[in-house]
This record gives sequence, C-alpha cells and structure tokens, in this order.
Amino acid sequence: MSQSTILRGGRIIDPAQGLDRFTDLTITDGKIAAIGASELSTDADVVDVSGLIVTPGWVDIHVHAYGDLGFAYPDYIGIYGGVTTFVDAGGPGFGTFPEFKALMTDATVTDLYCGPYVRPLGIITSAYIEGDVRTLGSWDMAAWLDIVNEDRDTFAYLKLGAFGDHDWGPLRLGKGAAQILELPTYTHIGDFQVAPRRDTTGPAFEVAERGDMITHIYHGNPGTILDEDGKIRREVRAAQKRGVLFDIGMGSTNFSFDIAEKAIAQDLLFHTISSDLQQFNVMHPVYSFTNVLTCILALGIELEKIIECITIAPARAIGIDDHAGSLAVGRPADVSVMKIEDGDFELEDCEQQTRNSDRQILPVMAFKRGVRYDCDVTLARNERNWLPMIDEDIIPQRAATLVPGQKAFLDALAADLGRLNWDHTTVDLDIATRVQQCFYGTCDKVGLPLADALTATYKCFLEEPFTYQIGLFLTRIERGFAMDRIQQVGGGVRAAA
Repeated sequence: MSQSTILRGGRIIDPAQGLDRFTDLTITDGKIAAIGASELSTDADVVDVSGLIVTPGWVDIHVHAYGDLGFAYPDYIGIYGGVTTFVDAGGPGFGTFPEFKALMTDATVTDLYCGPYVRPLGIITSAYIEGDVRTLGSWDMAAWLDIVNEDRDTFAYLKLGAFGDHDWGPLRLGKGAAQILELPTYTHIGDFQVAPRRDTTGPAFEVAERGDMITHIYHGNPGTILDEDGKIRREVRAAQKRGVLFDIGMGSTNFSFDIAEKAIAQDLLFHTISSDLQQFNVMHPVYSFTNVLTCILALGIELEKIIECITIAPARAIGIDDHAGSLAVGRPADVSVMKIEDGDFELEDCEQQTRNSDRQILPVMAFKRGVRYDCDVTLARNERNWLPMIDEDIIPQRAATLVPGQKAFLDALAADLGRLNWDHTTVDLDIATRVQQCFYGTCDKVGLPLADALTATYKCFLEEPFTYQIGLFLTRIERGFAMDRIQQVGGGVRAAA
C-alpha cells in the first residue's frame, strides 16, 4: 500500500516554482505527490507544520565530511541540521578518491557529492603549508578522466586552491584540468597559512568562466574583493558580468560582516550560501548551517532570497537541479522545515565582529525521500563527532568487531609496512603516497575489499568512525607505536593460517 505524509498548514516557499503560500504538502512513496489543500486520509501520517516554513531540501555545496577536516558522523551536519544534500569540498583528491568511494558511498542519509581537490591526496592540514605548489604532485589525467567518467554523477566540481606565490600558473593548470574533465571549478580565495607574496584574488576571478564558482566571497583576509578605496575590484565585476557564481563559504576565517556589508551596498551579491563546516569550526564560529543563514539574515537579505540560495541556486550550480532544489510534483521528497525564532541574538563573524539580530533560523525536521528526520544542531558539536583521539594505552573497543579476514590483512600490512620508515612529526607527501601504495598493494595481495581494509586499520586506533586518507593517517602516527598496534590487533592470524 502507498505510504503518505501530509505536512499541513505550513508556509511553503519554493523559489524554483515561484511558490510562496500557506498550504499543505503531500508526500507519497518517497515523492512529492501534491501541493495544495489535502483532505485527511485514514492511512496518511499528518504532521502539523503550522507556524513553520516548508522548503525544498537544503543544499550545502561546501562541507568537509571526509578526510583531514571531516566528521565521524557527517549526517550530524547534514540531515540532522536540515541539509538534505552536501558536497565534500576537497577532502579527497583523485589519488584518494578510491578511498572516498569505498568509505562514503551510501554512508550518509544526506546525499553526498564529491568536489575533489586539485592536489591528488586532497586537502592536508596539521602544520602543513597548503600553498606549496610542489604538493600538486603528479597528475595522471588519463586516470582522472577515467575516474570521472566512471562515477560522473558523484562529482560536483574540481576544487582549486590558493597557491599564492605562483601567480596564474596553478589556477590555469587547474582550470585546464577541469575543462578536460568537463567539471566547473570551485576556487578558494581567502585565508592562507602563510601570506603569499603575490595577490591571488585577481587571477582567481580572471581565470573563472561562466558557471565556475568562487567561494569565501566575503572574506576579510588579505586580498579581499574590495580595492584600496573600498570599491568592488574590477576583476570581480568582470567575473560577475561573465556569469561566475559567488559562494559564501563561511568557514573558520572567511566571512566578514564588514566586507559583506560594503559589498552588498554595491550590489555584489552571492549566488549560493554554504557553511564550510569542518572539525575546526563546528564549535566556533560556524556552529551550524542555520547559524550561517541567520548571519545572512542579519545582513538584511530577504528570507525568500536566502531560501533560493540554499535550494535551487546551488542545485543548478552543481548540476543536480533535475532532481533537487524544488518541490515539484514527482520529484524525490527532499524537504526541509525551518522555524524563525524571535528574540535578541548576538552573531559573530570570523573576525570576532558582532551583529545583533531579532530573528534566527532553526531547522525543525527534514525529509529524505519521504523519510522524516528530526533536527538537532547540537549533535554535530558532540566531541565524539569532531575530535579524533588515539589512545596509546587502550585498543579501541571497535577493534573487537574485526573478522578474521581483516585481522589477516593487518598482519600482512604490518609486514609490508616494515620496509618503510616515516617521521610522524612532519608531513611528507612522498612517503605518505608510498605508504598508501603499500596499503593498496596489501589489499590486492590479501584480496580484501578496500573498505574493509580501511575500516580495519582505523579501528586499530580510533573509537569513532572518522575517515582519513590512509597514507596521511598512518604517517602521522609514531611508526613504532603504529606497527605495534597493527600487529597487536592482527594477532598473528595470518601466521597461524
């Protein structure tokens, strides 16, 4: 029998359809069945949403779900925060995409897309200089093209970074790669771990073409979108006219109320709103996707515009508007329900500037293909979700769930890694890549699926299900301890066999 849910009496706002009215939304068998007054049905689940706002499922095109900045439970920043679709912005590169695919496919209720970083290993943090052009490493374009063609529906864009001491070169290389792969670019401007000698903002905007995206549009770091006179830079205006898309991407250090207000006063508006949620900012200053929305609301942006920028606009930007971003009848029932809470709220940007607002946006519930999830933004802030910890004295309880095949893999891995050395106090991409290749080789030799091998290794060290690029993960652990722990958990199964 058909299963129906009626969201009764809410304010439905769907910019894709030009819809803004108080009425009912009916979901049947995971799809939008009707918009309009619905008579009670004895077998329908009726949800009273009077006083609430019902919108298409929210799309956050910049989060960190996997890798160096990712979360143990990405759905906590996704469906439980009102977001039904998100994009991992650069956690994997094409060199680590097999790991991303093995671990993240169907791992979240929230639809997860990939925006691979231009560096093969993906984004790297922890005392590492992101702007070193040598970290771009070797590009195997044939392999990259094969990866994209095999899983094209997984990819949202190619993320480009800010390699500030090399002017246009890395940006042009990245844009060329994106053209070959037939992907838009998504370019980071804003913070640097080390301030570059050359300005990257101008080149970033000049390289971008129609449909490409620039994130951190209102950052307040060196190289903002304003010139010395406080006017919008000519390169930014030219990009705006060409149809380049501008994204908020709040992040840890990349949103300034002051820059935003000056830009908006000059009609330099964003096209999409994203959070850039990651381990390092979920406690401050980002907190949640809806906190970012509230900050935008405090800038005087109309609620209807905000909803457009988190539904149909990002869906179009990453090419999923055929099934996301709208409540059109027949579409998958991805629905977000919010409330506007009145009060006196102090909001803070990434520069510790504050603004007061008499309203805040909060998620109430979300539906993914018709299934209801009640929202709770505090889940993402639980330490277990964002703070990976390795206990040198205690083997994680999760290790007890390993099966003999995984333990045999660990025995073989310990033997194979014995031929490699690393210094865990430094980040060496060459040795991290060699460790990764060794890991893959052991998988092939033992015949264990990559996902099972990765989870077996993480369970040796982590109690929560964080996911990292395996070469980087292992080489950040003191070698002697890493080898001892892997052997201890493996327990000599391979030798006994």
